[in-house]
Amino acid sequence: MQKAVYSLFVLLTVFSIIAITPSAFAAHGEGGMSATVTNAVGSSTPGCEETDNCFIPSTVVITVGGTVTWENVDNAAHTASSGTAAGGPDGVFDSSLIMASGSYSVTFDDEGTYPYFCMVHPWMSGTVIVEAEAAHGDDHAEEMEGMKEMGHGDEHTASGIEDISDQFTTTVTSGVIHHIGANSDDDTLLVHLFGADDDGELKITLNSKIITPFDDGSYFVIINNEEVEFEQMGRTLHIEYGAGTEKIEIVGSHVVPEFGTIAMIILAVAIVSIIAITAKTKISLIPRL
Repeated sequence: MQKAVYSLFVLLTVFSIIAITPSAFAAHGEGGMSATVTNAVGSSTPGCEETDNCFIPSTVVITVGGTVTWENVDNAAHTASSGTAAGGPDGVFDSSLIMASGSYSVTFDDEGTYPYFCMVHPWMSGTVIVEAEAAHGDDHAEEMEGMKEMGHGDEHTASGIEDISDQFTTTVTSGVIHHIGANSDDDTLLVHLFGADDDGELKITLNSKIITPFDDGSYFVIINNEEVEFEQMGRTLHIEYGAGTEKIEIVGSHVVPEFGTIAMIILAVAIVSIIAITAKTKISLIPRL
């Protein structure tokens, strides 16, 4: 009887892992009408800028007409002021002091990139990217349809490679991101592009749960088998690429593939174990009527 109860417990635990797993990575949205940013607890003390975690998330992407809300969950007052610590405020928006448990919202009617910082704690910085609605509308749908017609649609699924694009905040100025995969064998994140007919720039905010930097906080980037220069601000990389680029490789010190694969392995092992225990004890987990 105890073995049967133990087997049932293992089964329920595994199904709980599977149910919880997707939410563990539902971090960054892309191109939505609203976004929420929080001040990291303790961000009033220098240090959070080293991991780009003063504002969480530090980069948000919304469409024109969307709203960003800053919520202060810290115990110190902060501001969300457009501009940079080096150049000062530019007057696009300014929250003044947001007290603990307070909030501040801005609606963006024009597309563009809006850097901002905390005037009280200038090491705290972030970025709001406002895209035209078409960037995620009909044009994007047509390009995705084009990928299917050219045989790209199910290529990665068929080869067993998981697409973890939703684990990162990304924008490109030429083409579309078809797929992002992680290769733990060489600690590389692979960004696959489609339709990059012109020179462009990839802006990607990396997920520290997926890829970690080297000891000095940096990564390196390879395009067409050559290491290239790029701009890095914390976990956000600005990478320029040439027309015709199909793959951008980002190399770190450690890469973890999307957690769903691990969960499925755990599930498979647990099921085999339960079957073995049940067969050995001749006890069924399903009560007989």
